[in-house]
Amino acid sequence: MLMVFMSQPDFACNCHALWKYVKQHTDFETAWIIKKPAYYEILKERGIRCAVYDTVEANKIIEKANVLIANSYTFLNVNKREDQLLVNVWHGSGVKAHDYYDHNLNPRHLIKLKNYFGKVDLMCVHSLDDRFKLAAMLNFDLRKIYVTGQPRLDCVKKSDGKGILKKVLGEKISRYEHLIFFAPSYRSNMSCHAGKIFSDNIFRLDDFDNQALDEFLTRNHAALVYKLHPIEQTAFLGRSFEMSEHCYELTDEMLFKKDVRYDEILNSFDVMVSDYSSIVYDYLLLNRPVVYLLPDFEEYKNAKGFVFHNISLYMPGEKVYDFKNLLSALDEAFVNPDKYIDLRNNVLLNRFDYTDDGSAERCFQQIMNFKKLNDEYIPYQSDAKTVPPTVAEQIAKYVDSSKYYLIDSRKKYDDKEKLLDEINSAEKVYYITSEIPPEFRSVSAKNSYRIVDIELFEEMKNNPKVNIAHIMGGVDYEKFCVESTTAENKKKRIGFAGTIDNRIYFSMVQCICEEFSDCEVVFAGTIIGDYPAWLGGFDNLTYIEAEYDKLPEIISSFDVTILPIFGGHKKTVPIELYQYLACGKNVVASEIENLPECEAVFTGKSTSEVIDNIRLILSGDLQEKNVEAARTVALEYDWKKVAKDMTEDKYNYSFTK
Repeated sequence: MLMVFMSQPDFACNCHALWKYVKQHTDFETAWIIKKPAYYEILKERGIRCAVYDTVEANKIIEKANVLIANSYTFLNVNKREDQLLVNVWHGSGVKAHDYYDHNLNPRHLIKLKNYFGKVDLMCVHSLDDRFKLAAMLNFDLRKIYVTGQPRLDCVKKSDGKGILKKVLGEKISRYEHLIFFAPSYRSNMSCHAGKIFSDNIFRLDDFDNQALDEFLTRNHAALVYKLHPIEQTAFLGRSFEMSEHCYELTDEMLFKKDVRYDEILNSFDVMVSDYSSIVYDYLLLNRPVVYLLPDFEEYKNAKGFVFHNISLYMPGEKVYDFKNLLSALDEAFVNPDKYIDLRNNVLLNRFDYTDDGSAERCFQQIMNFKKLNDEYIPYQSDAKTVPPTVAEQIAKYVDSSKYYLIDSRKKYDDKEKLLDEINSAEKVYYITSEIPPEFRSVSAKNSYRIVDIELFEEMKNNPKVNIAHIMGGVDYEKFCVESTTAENKKKRIGFAGTIDNRIYFSMVQCICEEFSDCEVVFAGTIIGDYPAWLGGFDNLTYIEAEYDKLPEIISSFDVTILPIFGGHKKTVPIELYQYLACGKNVVASEIENLPECEAVFTGKSTSEVIDNIRLILSGDLQEKNVEAARTVALEYDWKKVAKDMTEDKYNYSFTK
């Protein structure tokens, strides 16, 4: 296993903390891809395998890697294999808006984002709200983002901050009673800028007074350590500032050469001065005072924006806009460090999912256990053998085809001329349908009785030769009149057998499964459309794909049959009803308007009533009592009788002219 790390800045941040964990807890091979050639030999001397980004050597290492880990989208020229895992562990958790937040995002930057994040398989982030915010601002698949906490924060509370800071800045830093850390956010990047970039002082304050700063630091036995954002350092590079002797600069290069990361020194400071930087949230783990220096607040807000509307709620500290008030706020922080402790606790509660030192381990475990998403999906298709005969096909077996011509509403007739010839040559024509199209008819809905060609239906309504026969249900009585096969000492069976489509009141089914967890709930037959998600929700819910000829045997095994029908479908009579009755079964139905009167049919106006009816049947001896009543009604709807009554104009069909 080869894990290759790359971070901005080099050898730092969450990537370094995770790398350190991997080195300490596994025997995996590791390597680093760095951007600064000057660091190459230094890392080699430390015994760390490395290469400079976008070189032949780096590409060879990347090519051999199993896992690639980065904290930024600046590593654009990484050619990832399909079987590699590219992990982004990001680089902070702040309040700044970025990237896709901008309505006018630079198209060039947008392309870079798409190209990079199209390769990323997994992101490990600080918190739940970061998961949502980064998914939005990076236009990244939320399913690939996991909350692990930031590995770099594992050391914040427990490191020897003062000892490490002394290692970087020297013995002189130890003589101070108070240490202030100033770490401002960046004001510019390749795609945008906000706030003042170029200034004659690091605070970017017009009223900056170095003498007042020096007097303040001297009086409080304090030092100010400042670290500019890596991007911002270029704005001040090579410039000489009039600065108090009690001010010390930290740079990424200084930290690198001493093999130190800034999170390792945070607990050495008594107070932090910052603005919109995510480093504030790292520091908040210590629950110490923060002073927010915001001279360009309105400009920054308008130009870049924030991820929270009430941003002040997520800045738990004194907010200042000029130098004089900055010094006053620092004074207050020394004297009364708990002034904003309640606000800090609130932010910790709402912005930190983890405050322990286990983020590196969680991140590592997530990487090891991660399985790439597979979005390939093949829509479910029922076996054609399971599709039952249509109503027209059932009736056709019992009519004289030389005299009568039946038009099946469930079929498509492509040759309209041939159809008209058949109509004109027949003695009598019936258009067979179980649907009366409503005024507001769905275009895309699919079910067992839906008219396939609504335009043809309209044409047939206006053809004087065609009778529209609206037939609501029927049954092949001889096929379905079978004896019950329910065996003793087995779980009770609550079942639906027929066509599973958009008629099914799935929430009612779910309640039945929950309420009768000791029973089998069976749905058998064919499925119209895709496989319903609700069929996989309960351990006691089973789907049996079954041919029409197998339905009688399945129904006979049910202790209770159900018709959980809802919506506009309640105006129809499900064809399954008469199949249940022919089997001599008690039927529990939702509120369906046109059901025949029968002692074996129990209608419930609500899910609660349906459940009560199921319970009544399961607990009593109604099965034997109602067999005769059920079959008597079913016999009246035998297809043979329906066909005879229709052709003799005795059947209650509707001529819709």
